Amino acid sequence: MKKTVSVIALACCIGLTAPAMVQAQTTAAPAASPVKIGLVDMAEVFKKYNKFEDMRAALKAEMEIALAEAKKIAADAEKVKEELKLLKQGTPEYIKRESDLAQLSSDFEAKRKLANLNYQRKEADIFQSIYVDATAVVKLYAEHFKFTMVMRFNSAELDKADPTSVVNGLNKLVIYHRPQDDITEAVIDYLNRRYT
Repeated sequence: MKKTVSVIALACCIGLTAPAMVQAQTTAAPAASPVKIGLVDMAEVFKKYNKFEDMRAALKAEMEIALAEAKKIAADAEKVKEELKLLKQGTPEYIKRESDLAQLSSDFEAKRKLANLNYQRKEADIFQSIYVDATAVVKLYAEHFKFTMVMRFNSAELDKADPTSVVNGLNKLVIYHRPQDDITEAVIDYLNRRYT
């Protein structure tokens, strides 16, 4: 009997204090902020960010200088080939010019490979630099306008005449969005104003 009374008393205590504990927990917990998702088309950012175009133009000019050097070596090699046609095989002069041709061919190939590697490295640096700029601006924009998340998406319209475009469109992650959730143009505008 004593046990039953103790259990009933304990149950009453718990029953009276539980609502007070739940109320205390709900008043102490901060209100959840609404989820606000933004979208950015990074391909469009790269395409319209003036700094990207300027950096690529500078790299292209640098590459053309390297290619001009390689073309000069190729032209020298062609001259040696023509000279070899006029010389008798096996003569010391022929052997020397043959050696010169081999050296020029080797120099040309080395110059070409080095130029390609250099171009790839610098192009990767450009892409990384632009990506870092863009993501920093996306972060600023998201924090200012209280976006909880910004997702990358592709805003390109489907081209029904191009099967690849249709397949890519069918694989889009974002199927619908409100126009005000697309922050791409705002990011591009900010990047370009800051760049100039």
